Amino acid sequence: MRPSTSTYSMIIYFLANSSLLLVNSSFVRNRHKHHATFSPPATESTDTSYIPEIRHCIDAIKWCQSTQRHTSARDETLDNDTQMRFAGVGRLYSIKSSGTTFEVENASELPHVQVLNRLSSATVAVIGIGGVGSWVAEALCRSGVGNIILMDLDDICISNTNRQLHALTSTVGKMKTDEMKKRLVDINPRCNVTLIHDFISVDTANNFIASLLPEVSVVVDAIDGMYEKTALILACVNHGVPIVTCGGAAGRSDPTKIVTGDLTEVQEDRLLFKCRKELRQAHGFPKVPVPKKGPKPKVKKWRIPAVYSTEVQQLVRDSDSDEGTSSFRRCDGALGTSCFVTGTYGFVAASKVVEMISTNNMVKPKKQRTKKQ
Repeated sequence: MRPSTSTYSMIIYFLANSSLLLVNSSFVRNRHKHHATFSPPATESTDTSYIPEIRHCIDAIKWCQSTQRHTSARDETLDNDTQMRFAGVGRLYSIKSSGTTFEVENASELPHVQVLNRLSSATVAVIGIGGVGSWVAEALCRSGVGNIILMDLDDICISNTNRQLHALTSTVGKMKTDEMKKRLVDINPRCNVTLIHDFISVDTANNFIASLLPEVSVVVDAIDGMYEKTALILACVNHGVPIVTCGGAAGRSDPTKIVTGDLTEVQEDRLLFKCRKELRQAHGFPKVPVPKKGPKPKVKKWRIPAVYSTEVQQLVRDSDSDEGTSSFRRCDGALGTSCFVTGTYGFVAASKVVEMISTNNMVKPKKQRTKKQ
């Protein structure tokens, strides 16, 4: 029997009948059958043989996107549920884009409907679902983004309570991506949430980003490992995928100091400084001006939006430099953190993503010449 032509029903029909959802495969069925979950091999090897399976997951997203576009064109407008939930976002960015409001005869040509169509058909990958990434994911979902990929392999620790959105008494010990998905589906049942239970590594970053093409619209980098972060940025540059990277939130207490700018403009962020240095020295990216050191040469922007704080980061005390054996220390790190700082980082990053998608002005990173060995 032919399924309902609504996007929601067709997604259920496709995923419920797909052979990808066999229990023994990398995709698993859960209570939300219209959402895909991917779990790579539970090893720490650098084997990337599971990448083709991610490809199948992205194919499902592509199918959903084409269905959404077809349904919108046929019905000439978004469904009432989406309109009621996210029309405010559409109006905000339609006015921001045009600077005025105007009347049209066809409902599908209304500026706010066009914005909502862009958001609902977009795919955003959030890499790292912790203190910053959890807030990013929720803000994207509450803004009407229709396809969200969550990637992390960490579980929720009780000491995450002070800064991570999904950390509750009832969720301690559970997977961050799983709990985040529950929130997103509850916010917007039509949001297609894909889970990837894995960490980005230097060896897999490039193949992983390649596997998301061409469906992925933007990548949000919310990880805190310098080499992994650098590899993810480099992979997005190589494949021309827009990326918003987030600096270190620990050791800061003033959310009003958080700003956005090109990666070449970042100040007071040791994590992004190290990434930038690695990109220059190992991958041939051009030099950037050094603050307070001589004349400032003109440097072309790398077209990599970064979220960072101009607040001077606290220094690690000698007594805190050794993590010891405490699991709380491993979850927390040596520097203190707060939700109003990590949350602001996440909201600022999400706002950059939503602005790019809604105004149809995607900031693709500038590809650099590869450094000669």
